Amino acid sequence: MRSEFRGLAEELMGEVDPVMAEPLRLSFMKDGRLDPGREQRAIEAVLRIGGGKETSAAGSLTRSWRTRISAQRGELHVDRIAYPDLVVNVGDRVQATERSGEPWFEILGVDDRHMTRLVVQLGEV
Repeated sequence: MRSEFRGLAEELMGEVDPVMAEPLRLSFMKDGRLDPGREQRAIEAVLRIGGGKETSAAGSLTRSWRTRISAQRGELHVDRIAYPDLVVNVGDRVQATERSGEPWFEILGVDDRHMTRLVVQLGEV
């Protein structure tokens, strides 16, 4: 039996995804190269990229550090109902095929414990 929460979550995704999801290409990697045993896959999912947070090597905005880095991270939210068999691993890559320059992102982490979404943490390649 489906819970009331799950029903509401699926209804919300049905409204959000058609507006916010975009075409993406997943490339599955093995030892830093395309994995010949896993074919590239086209999906549509919600991709959100941060604003390019500037931080110090200490991980804060402290002014006492002279070296600063720019780290742009993102998240990919995949509908588990639309892609029930999708398995991604740290090190795999995602390409935003309709964004300017078709940027690539590397998968830094995967959270597969959500009921309705596969949440993937991304970093720039």
